[in-house]
Amino acid sequence: MAAPTSPAPFLCRNCGHARADRFCARCGQDSRDHSRELRELLRDCAEHLLAFDLKSLRSFRALILEPGRLTVDWAHGRRMAWVSPFRLYLASSFIFYVALWMSGLALMQIMAVSLTPAEIQAAHLTPHPDGTPIYQFEPAMLIPPVAPFEIPAVTSQKLHDWAANGGVPGLATLFERVLADPARLNEAADIWLPRILFALVPLCACLFALFRARRPLLFLDHLTFALHLQSFIFLLSAAMMPIWSLTDADSAGYIPGIIIVGYGALAHRRLYGNALWLSAIKVLIVLAIYLVTLALGLLAVAMAALWPTLT
Repeated sequence: MAAPTSPAPFLCRNCGHARADRFCARCGQDSRDHSRELRELLRDCAEHLLAFDLKSLRSFRALILEPGRLTVDWAHGRRMAWVSPFRLYLASSFIFYVALWMSGLALMQIMAVSLTPAEIQAAHLTPHPDGTPIYQFEPAMLIPPVAPFEIPAVTSQKLHDWAANGGVPGLATLFERVLADPARLNEAADIWLPRILFALVPLCACLFALFRARRPLLFLDHLTFALHLQSFIFLLSAAMMPIWSLTDADSAGYIPGIIIVGYGALAHRRLYGNALWLSAIKVLIVLAIYLVTLALGLLAVAMAALWPTLT
């Protein structure tokens, strides 16, 4: 009986080394011919970008149901079973932006809320003699688009006086235009949201690194924790969007916040080894800085994008 023979080797097109498998043992180049049909190229592109397979499903399940496990395993070198933190962030952000587009929610709006007589008295304000309501302008995120609002003449005059005293008289006109056409503010915010959110990840990692922990960790571990926490926020926000589009109840905003703080505390305790109450305080501080920075950043870039329209 003849002895079995090994398959005839082929030469790698990149380095010329003998190759018997798909990947070259010397340089690692894939031996597949990329001069193929467009359909195959598109399929390969989708596989590399999404890679939605059993590993992805297992990673999403652990991310949602086992707070902190992915980060701990990644920090300890147990990585083959999980999708990388950055790819998980990209997949979660993709789900978030698709859900945002389908929900029709406005990313950022400025709401004009008329104060009640009791609120006016509590704020020590003087009611207008002609009975014009006194308005309080509040930025809001992820809400149904608000209707255009025309500022009353007396309110407009006070707004212009305030802007002039502050040295930016054009701000009052810009503010009036935003209220008259709320979609203009949202357009600029939509463009900058992915960039700001991505920039907030290393900021959160730095904040978590500032807090002392019982376990020595590298900055990459803090960055991984921030990526996983942001991925969970993406998924929770995507799941809440149908509710946000149907109701404006305060509980619809408070409940996700409580869930995020609770989830972050459990994940933080698992990675950093702190007591649960201490982890909750640290996560709450970081999230508060995160939200303020996000809101101010979106408002600033949106106003900066609209400012040239004044000239």
